[in-house]
Amino acid sequence: MKTRFGMTVLAGICAGACAGAAAQGSVDIGGTVDVGLRQVSNGSLGSDRSEVSGSNATSKLVIRGTESLGSDLSAGFYLDGTLLADTGSAGASAPAGQFWDRRATVSLSSAPWGEVRLGRDWVPTHPVWSGFDPFATLGIAGANTFRSMSASRALGQAFGTAPEKQAANPTLRVSNAVEYFLPSGLAGVYGSLIATAGEGGSTANGFTQGRGFRLGWMGAGLHVGAAQFITRNTVAGPAFKDQVIGASYDFGVVKLSVAQRRWAIASDRTDNLLVGAVIPVGADAVKLTFLNANQTGATSALSANDANLLGLGYVHNFSKRTALYGTVARIQNKGDAVFTIAGGPAVSAKPSAANYFGGQRSSAYEVGIRHDF
Repeated sequence: MKTRFGMTVLAGICAGACAGAAAQGSVDIGGTVDVGLRQVSNGSLGSDRSEVSGSNATSKLVIRGTESLGSDLSAGFYLDGTLLADTGSAGASAPAGQFWDRRATVSLSSAPWGEVRLGRDWVPTHPVWSGFDPFATLGIAGANTFRSMSASRALGQAFGTAPEKQAANPTLRVSNAVEYFLPSGLAGVYGSLIATAGEGGSTANGFTQGRGFRLGWMGAGLHVGAAQFITRNTVAGPAFKDQVIGASYDFGVVKLSVAQRRWAIASDRTDNLLVGAVIPVGADAVKLTFLNANQTGATSALSANDANLLGLGYVHNFSKRTALYGTVARIQNKGDAVFTIAGGPAVSAKPSAANYFGGQRSSAYEVGIRHDF
């Protein structure tokens, strides 16, 4: 009797789960685990070794689902959270408790009219910038290496250097967003609009409101794209502009890309110029990048704090899901610039400090394994 009762309960649970799945339409669970070994040397300050997560692809957990509502209309959700595979932690470290830190959205989609999406999502500038970077803005050679609140004067002036504001600065993702995406099937044209709620004018996240767009075209090996996202620190404060424009062409034997991303507020500006190449070697790939940070400030001394980054990487694909990779990179600072590759000794921009780093070189190498599931 106990066995029959147990089987009856189990059958009921399975039936309920199946009915729920049928009502949902489809739910997928996937993600990536990527762990690497890294060494970073920061000039006269020495070097540090570490194990890191997400250098070839972000370690993450993704749960997503869709439901057909008929008449070319569907509903969907998307939950995407960071996994720090080197420590086993999940979600963003700051602000604490943000488990689905990468994306958490719900949407309504129509094949002929496009998609309306609500929640936390990428700012439109990031996917355009990342799409032209051979390293997808990840690892020691990624094009977001210069996205530093302490080294980029424009970012520092706009969002400060407090850890919680650095984590929430709107050059990657934003919360409380309303978005509209163009439908697919527009002869290669893609685009979106985004607005973020003011949430009562609070500046707890480093800004009060944002507006932006993305527009591009892909076809016959050519990709061109542009995006902009504008935010304000206070209702009456100066606007911060994040702008990207770029193009790439796949010649078959090599894919070349060039892009520029500008961060600007008042008289402070950081222009990031990217030139990249991806060379296929069978199923593998060689990646090369050159990145220049050209800063402009209120004085000639501030305008001299520029930097260059050179990166070289190789990805060996064992399969579509598993890869072994290695990368080397070097930053050469100019003037009093203090751009560094993440994972090295702490640096300071103050000449009187023991760890003063202005104008020095930051270099690194890393190797790692990535597996998608």
